[in-house]
Amino acid sequence: MPTNSTGPIACRYCDLVEVCRQCGIIAQRESGELQRAGSAPRTLPIGARLFRAGEAAHSLFAVRQGMLKTVDVGLDGEEHVVAVNMPGDALGTEAFGERIYAYDVVAVQPVVYCKLPLSLLSTQFARVHDLANALINLLSRSSVLRVPPVRGTVHQRVVALMLDLSRRLEQSGFDGRRFSLGMTRQEIASLLGTRIETVSRTIQKMHRAKEIAIDGQQVTLLSLKPATA
Repeated sequence: MPTNSTGPIACRYCDLVEVCRQCGIIAQRESGELQRAGSAPRTLPIGARLFRAGEAAHSLFAVRQGMLKTVDVGLDGEEHVVAVNMPGDALGTEAFGERIYAYDVVAVQPVVYCKLPLSLLSTQFARVHDLANALINLLSRSSVLRVPPVRGTVHQRVVALMLDLSRRLEQSGFDGRRFSLGMTRQEIASLLGTRIETVSRTIQKMHRAKEIAIDGQQVTLLSLKPATA
């Protein structure tokens, strides 16, 4: 099983794989050979935006490596983290509704991603029945933001977040026991609806209790189990 540091995930782990397959633009074959010029994965540095809220929607995006945050920017300019985006996730599916992107999506780690232009989908959609089914399946998976619960104690919320990240990484073929949180403590606090000081104390308590081992952003799950009410 590949770990977080081995490179982009294989196409088979990606939410967009069936849509790409029907369009004939799978980014890479299993052999690694590029199937079509221009379909190679792209990169995004830390702090850069994949797209901004209000921009005209032009593409779907598939995360191949790294982590991003989906943020809602208030009128005062303050960012509220509403979701964490992991390898295998498809982004920009709101384009099928309002034709504009609903949120800002920002890289919190160096990101590798694939881009699927909506213009290509429009061309294929009219004549490919299987593509329609693939899009319906994609939208059913992506219609709800993957946000950990904000109810319960802060300890329960942090546990839910870490287990959610672990599960999603494992589903994408990565190591779900040892991984980078990616987000700052402030971003985690925003996502979980609490204060940064509370998040920091909780993570340190979990470290001392040997539920996890924490080294900066790197987390190793030890005895961590789902929190009970």
